[in-house]
Amino acid sequence: MPTTDSPQPRRLLRDEVYDTILGAILDGTLEPGEILHDEELMTWLGSSRTPIREALNRLAEEDVVELVPHRHTRVAPVNVAAINEGLFVTGAIHEHIARSSAADLTDTQIAEFAERLTQVEAAALEGDAAALGRTIREYFLVLVRATPNSVLRAKAESLSLQLVRFLTPRENLRTPQQALEFLRSITSALAERDGARAGDLIHELHETTRSNFIEFYRESDPTD
Repeated sequence: MPTTDSPQPRRLLRDEVYDTILGAILDGTLEPGEILHDEELMTWLGSSRTPIREALNRLAEEDVVELVPHRHTRVAPVNVAAINEGLFVTGAIHEHIARSSAADLTDTQIAEFAERLTQVEAAALEGDAAALGRTIREYFLVLVRATPNSVLRAKAESLSLQLVRFLTPRENLRTPQQALEFLRSITSALAERDGARAGDLIHELHETTRSNFIEFYRESDPTD
């Protein structure tokens, strides 16, 4: 008999596998360049091969995993040029959205920025670098999803998965306090619907982070 309660969507196993592998990549458990063997993943995740391959294919589409048929599947290695380009593009997208969409942000969206900022503050206070990277990503995804441009949304979401692995304090690229101060200022500007100020802050944040990234990885880049 029909009821007024909506059925809860059932999460697919491949989505759970995807989340677990992605989480291990983001927190550094699975390191850049590490080979991913199906059998080892099956034992670790307690899953059959099919959901694992589906998850790996999805991660490969997002450039977080490198999948070369008949050769290897591995966590995408550090590529300074590619990450620098990704930072440039992501920064440009974030800045554009802030400048073009700040005036139209709803009270609900402003409240979500404040909520995400609280999560960033908690991660910084606890010294949890992996959580800090994830919460900063989630903060900016609130901004990304404020734009009606689906192409910008898709590109920024995909790039953010690659970048968050390298842009956390565990890589000594920026202190938690520095990141936090930027986000506090950006949140204040967005709350005032000041797109120009928010855009300037985001531009500075990405410019500094990009310089720090290049400096930190200069010696480890074989193409440098």
